[in-house]
Amino acid sequence: MVHKSNNFKLSKLKLVDYKDICNECFVGNNKVNKFQDNTLYIFKRAENTRLSPLINVSQEVKLPNSFTSKDFYVASIKNGFCMQRQVILKDKKFILPDSFRRYETLGYGHSQLPYNLIDKTFDTLDISNIRSVAGEYIFLSGEVSSHFGHFLLEVVSRLWIAKYLDLKKYKFIMNPFDKFKWQLDILKALGIRQEQIYYLDNPTIFERVLIPVQAFALERFSSTFATDTWNKIGAYYDTGLGPEKIYVSRSKIQHKRRLLNELVVEKIFSSHGFKIIHPQELEIKDQINTFRNAKFIAGPAGSAMYNCIFQKNASKKLIMAPPKFIIPNDILINGSSKCELNYFIGKNVGNEPSGMFADWIVDIDKLSKFIKKSILR
Repeated sequence: MVHKSNNFKLSKLKLVDYKDICNECFVGNNKVNKFQDNTLYIFKRAENTRLSPLINVSQEVKLPNSFTSKDFYVASIKNGFCMQRQVILKDKKFILPDSFRRYETLGYGHSQLPYNLIDKTFDTLDISNIRSVAGEYIFLSGEVSSHFGHFLLEVVSRLWIAKYLDLKKYKFIMNPFDKFKWQLDILKALGIRQEQIYYLDNPTIFERVLIPVQAFALERFSSTFATDTWNKIGAYYDTGLGPEKIYVSRSKIQHKRRLLNELVVEKIFSSHGFKIIHPQELEIKDQINTFRNAKFIAGPAGSAMYNCIFQKNASKKLIMAPPKFIIPNDILINGSSKCELNYFIGKNVGNEPSGMFADWIVDIDKLSKFIKKSILR
């Protein structure tokens, strides 16, 4: 049913803790036969993971020694109100915690939820033509879910529930622009078909929304639940074959963070037996299989290197990065594995202050020596 209306906004929305609106039920390894309304199901308490020491990272870079996940829960919410880009409301007056992909409301904000600093509340953007849908749906939206890295790390990490639920029997809530073949192929590996997906073309009130917590939050935490989920996807596309050493190139990506001497870098790695790959040119099944079977992986920092989540065996990784682009995500991904993670730091070129966008170079002679001494030893 569609309730047609002119544009309007919801204002003065407050962030609410699930424990204030839900009954808590610890599940453990028990089976949930039927989800009850407004209940917080805890499958496992939070994990604390110590990080392996990093190699060749500048001393001025401050990184945590460990990280702690959230409790692994599914929030079952009656009449959950969902909008595009990871907005989940209760009773049109409360914002639910899983609207925030880092589980923090300040600092990063939310593109769809303007914040009122004075009274510490949120507003929505314009809303119209609200739908009402009967039945039970699993929340699988994301604020920037069409971006490869965000989909892999944030959205897919909610699917740890595949360990407890038969996903073939459920319907899912996703953004209307998340219809890329690579996304559908990833979901296929966990038993989800496109006909199970409800796309949020309109703001929608669902009879019951099941909200699994993210098992990975950018720059905050990872978990064995995330690793196990990625491993299931990797196993689905694993052929057991692939190059032992790969260099993950960004030389054909020119819109930001260009490694200006990358063609020379590619020649160096090629001379050491590395296969040069451009992941964006491969089907996702081939990307996954290639990373899964490689033992030595090198490349500039960026979303393509997040494919390392699919690795099958411990390996060595070399991430090259500009001085201001050593981000915790690669380190968190590595935290649940036994890989040796190396960093080689380059030098910015030009006046762009942001590590996200600045062009950069690496010292070719130093890189050549580092590869021989640290990577191929």
